[in-house]
Amino acid sequence: MTSPEPEGDRYGDWDAAYVLGALSPAERSEFEAHLAACPRCQAAVSEIAGLPGLLSQVGPEDAARLTDPRAAQEPSPESLLPTVLATARRQHTRARTQLLAVAACLALVLGGLLLGQVLDRLGPAQQQRIAFEPVGSSEITAVVDLVPIATGTRVAVECQDADGYSVGSSLSVVVADRSGHRQAVKEWVVKPDKVNRPSGETPLRVSQIAAVEIRETATDALVLRAPVR
Repeated sequence: MTSPEPEGDRYGDWDAAYVLGALSPAERSEFEAHLAACPRCQAAVSEIAGLPGLLSQVGPEDAARLTDPRAAQEPSPESLLPTVLATARRQHTRARTQLLAVAACLALVLGGLLLGQVLDRLGPAQQQRIAFEPVGSSEITAVVDLVPIATGTRVAVECQDADGYSVGSSLSVVVADRSGHRQAVKEWVVKPDKVNRPSGETPLRVSQIAAVEIRETATDALVLRAPVR
């Protein structure tokens, strides 16, 4: 309900009575004439326009309780009208709030899609470095960087101490997924006494990779293995 203006607006508390039909015909006509030229009262009436519908939902037991003299001995129900008024005002703004919520959700979704595209274009988002574990008597030491990219994962290996392999020997970087399938992503010729940096790409995401392996190309013998946890 609106509050009187500083000058003492006599119509300041007529909004609820008008909506509820409690004004006399003469008062109703007078208030409607005033309403046509008063934006403040127009807004007040609009806020509680749903009040009659809400009151119509009050059941017979609640109505009887409000008119029962014995109710005076019970906790006062004076909070009923403010609650109804507050509900009416919430109804008035609910549609706008829902629209804003939908707009916000769309902004988040579209923003997330655009952000994903931007991150893909910018390249690696976050890489994971894993040390290889030797298999058998292999003396090769190596690490692998798993770098998320737009098309999957870049697999970048760095290894050294490949002295046990003759010049021209071929090793392969193999990616194993979590279902047991393996895919060779890079084959390279060993260069003893030098750091070898073979790298390749796989369409698998990092979360889909179970392990990266280094195998002898000719025999498929496992040389090193880096489990992805």
